[in-house]
Order: sequence, then structure tokens, then C-alpha cells
Amino acid sequence: MLVVVRRGIMTALHGCFNFLALNLAMLVASLPLVTVPLVINAATVALNRWRDEGEDRVVREFVSALRSSPQLRTTLAVGAPLAVACVALEEVHYFVLGGDPVGWICLGFGVSALLIALTSIGYVVLIESRHGALSVSDLWSVSVRLALQNFFVTGPLFVAEFVAAVLLGLADPALVLIGLPLAFVFLVRLTANYGVHRIGFEVSGQD
Repeated sequence: MLVVVRRGIMTALHGCFNFLALNLAMLVASLPLVTVPLVINAATVALNRWRDEGEDRVVREFVSALRSSPQLRTTLAVGAPLAVACVALEEVHYFVLGGDPVGWICLGFGVSALLIALTSIGYVVLIESRHGALSVSDLWSVSVRLALQNFFVTGPLFVAEFVAAVLLGLADPALVLIGLPLAFVFLVRLTANYGVHRIGFEVSGQD
């Protein structure tokens, strides 16, 4: 019994160390800001291999994925929906008070774009990390379709994860250093994976 307990403790400590190390690697690699899409993709690849293949050398897998990913393509594939979400958020912020009919229309478009972006980013990241051979346009198309099909199931989860991550980061910036970014990526990946399996979609790119 003592051996089993000791082994369980060592496994838990090893998992915590890997989690903190990967989170730190993400933060360092994200410092230029323009690398954020590449970092999110590489972290998801590392999480996939850790969870699905048992590869626990997560920092090595992260660095390997960061180096091997086609930088321009990955930045465009993952960065575009992130940019759409940021622009839509700014539009919502600007028109939130409404005003004239044009303002209300712009607010509606902004909210719609923000919801579509937030509910599809997870699918973009998951599919890109597992099947980078899809064309960027096909990747976006498939991700939006998955987001719409799961809109009332995974949609609220994605929105809650984004809101929680932002609020927690603003409330206590120290959480960023102890795992908030990686926890966010992990939850988004988990939610997207659930949505993919829920409708029987194969991440290899085939229905």
C-alpha cells in the first residue's frame, strides 16, 4: 500500500512539474506577442501527445512542435480567428450603448462575429494541431461548421472559459505564472474534443 501511495504521489508531482514547465515555456515563447498563435498550436500538440500517447517530455514536444510548424500557415490559421475575436470585441465595446439604428446594427454584427469566433477557435486549434494538412480555408470552414452544430452545447463552455481566463488574469496576474494560460488551452482543447466526438466528426479531416 505504501509503495502504491508513494508511486501515486510521485506521478502527481511529476504531472504538476510538467504542467508548470510547459506553462512557463508558453509564456517565454509568447513574449513577442506575434508568436501567440504558434505557441497555442505547439502547446496543444504537446498536450495531445501527453494525453493520447503518454509522452510526458512536454517541453521537448512543445519546442519540437514550435520549430516544425509552418510558421506563416499556423499564424494565419490560428491567428485569424483570434484577430476576429479581438476586433469584434472592440466593436461590441464601441457600440455597446447602441444609439441610432446603425449603432444597434453594428452592435449586432459585432456580437455575432464575437460569438462565432469564440466558439470556433477551439476547433481551429484542435484540428490544426492534429491535421495540419488541411487547407486554411477548409480548416476555418470545418471549424465554423462544428461550432454551429455544437453552438448550444460547447458554445457556452467556450465563452465561459474565455471570460473566466480574462477575469482571473485581471484579478490576480500571478495566476498567469502558475498555470492559467495552459489551463485555458487545456480546457478549450477538452471542450473542442468533446464537441468533435459528440457529432462523430473525425479530426483527421473526414466526416
